[in-house]
Amino acid sequence: MRENVAVPKMSNEHLRYLSKLKQKKFRLQEGLVIVEGKRTLEQLFAWGIKAKELYIVEGEPTVSAAISYTVSEQGMKRLCDSEQPQKIAGLFSLPKPRKIAFKKAFYLDDISDPGNLGTIFRIAAAFNIDCLILSPKTCEISSPKVIRASLGAVYKVPFFFCEVENLQELKVHIFALDMQGKIPLAHFAPPSEPYIVALGNEAKGISSSILKIAEETLCIPMPGEMESLNVSISSAILAYTLSLN
Repeated sequence: MRENVAVPKMSNEHLRYLSKLKQKKFRLQEGLVIVEGKRTLEQLFAWGIKAKELYIVEGEPTVSAAISYTVSEQGMKRLCDSEQPQKIAGLFSLPKPRKIAFKKAFYLDDISDPGNLGTIFRIAAAFNIDCLILSPKTCEISSPKVIRASLGAVYKVPFFFCEVENLQELKVHIFALDMQGKIPLAHFAPPSEPYIVALGNEAKGISSSILKIAEETLCIPMPGEMESLNVSISSAILAYTLSLN
């Protein structure tokens, strides 16, 4: 990102419009979201994903972009949903579902926490999980909190939505990661054909409907005194283990 470029100040009218994007209804209506943070923006730019507009706090090094504006620190707070927004943000189209042929994928069963969902996307990008398949009740993928937690990976990792009842129509092997799973993850031998591993909701775990169609259930043995792991931590252990095969 090139610095020291003359950038005009954002008008109050444009600021009022953009501030509405903190509302889910308005984001979905406009197909737009504001993404904040230098690291996230640099990662998106590295993937060739460009912002429609860039916003920089007054007094900060300016950035070359097709359309850029400076805003006050208070203005940046109006644009961003975090309590202490960073000094730069960008306007992007919402991440879009795309169905692809895959070798290995995760199925996310009603993940409700934006931080967990974003972290799982980041993990998928780090360990070459081909695709994430989401149940329709999964939290909003275009939430700024999800995008921040993913470090922009929601734009990189393919995803699409699928009801549990329709998973078998994908004609792939289906496994489930569960606290009571029968096969320790270290002993799991992934099939040569495409497969899915399902991860459950933070509070409820894997749904009974997934357990009914899973060929095998996997577990992460824990020698310590904890009954369970956070779903994003479990996904990291799972993704890393699968990357070794």
